[in-house]
Amino acid sequence: MTLADLQNQLIPEIEMGLRNFVKSHEFGRSAELQAMITYHMGWADDEDTEASRGKRIRPLLVLLSAGACDGTIQNAMPAALAIELLHNFTLIHDDIEDRSPLRHGRPTLWQRWGIAQAVNAGDALFSIAQLAMLVLSDTCSPEIAAQAARHLNQICLQLTRGQFLDIAFEDDNEIEIETYLDMIRGKTAALIAFSAAVGGIVSGQHQETVNRLSIYGESLGLAFQIQDDYLGIWGDPQVTGKSAASDLMARKKTLPILFGLEKCADFKTLWSQTELKTGDIDQMSELLAACGAQEYVREQAATFTQQAFTSLEMLFPNPNEYARALQELSQKLLHRDN
Repeated sequence: MTLADLQNQLIPEIEMGLRNFVKSHEFGRSAELQAMITYHMGWADDEDTEASRGKRIRPLLVLLSAGACDGTIQNAMPAALAIELLHNFTLIHDDIEDRSPLRHGRPTLWQRWGIAQAVNAGDALFSIAQLAMLVLSDTCSPEIAAQAARHLNQICLQLTRGQFLDIAFEDDNEIEIETYLDMIRGKTAALIAFSAAVGGIVSGQHQETVNRLSIYGESLGLAFQIQDDYLGIWGDPQVTGKSAASDLMARKKTLPILFGLEKCADFKTLWSQTELKTGDIDQMSELLAACGAQEYVREQAATFTQQAFTSLEMLFPNPNEYARALQELSQKLLHRDN
């Protein structure tokens, strides 16, 4: 089967599993809390589509990794659900900390219910994610469930470290590029790395294979984020759906911008202005390209992309249909234009 075939099979199973697991918990007089979670997960609107739910890439990665390791998809499902629930917990808190009014084109949870209740809903999803991972006791073994749960909490700590750096960057214009890479390792790549690694854990693979799956996932996550940074400045607005000036206007400290701040005095001068005009944005984009930021970001994305595919080749020299789908998914994620 192709990636498309497996997506058509697995994504509905993931979606049903997520809904059923959330619904399985008794909320009693706190039924509105369940409604908040349902809204955030994208199930409450008249239009229940991928646009409101997200693409469910992380749970898909769990299941494909498990299948590539000759594991059983249904045995791995609790881990897939746990990771998607955890991911959505982080999104709720990210939206609050970043003061984001919209997600997937809809008002964020804190915009609709206030900050305090949104924080509480995020905490509820965190707890539900932990409970989902422990269902591995039934599908695999108590030992595997304990191992996966321990890793899940280690990843949670990495996520908070990455978020700490991201928030700290808002008031710091002297950020080293290596520090930025540490931030995206924690905030973006850590959960993707765990999504791949847990597929090996639930399949009973040796630690060496689990470690290689983690390296693959981290490389995938880093390459994905760096490409996103590139598209945030030089992407085609008709394809990405947002202005190519958006990252510059929002003063987001992405990889090309940090490169420019370090290498180009004229760019740094413009960046330091209190107000930015449209002409300034165009000039800043040109200065970034002229000082080598565009080429540098492409090279960094290419380096991590190659690491991801090399890891896959080492892991699966004779790939089954799930391993081939992993390769196809990686190609799709790392060679996108939006």
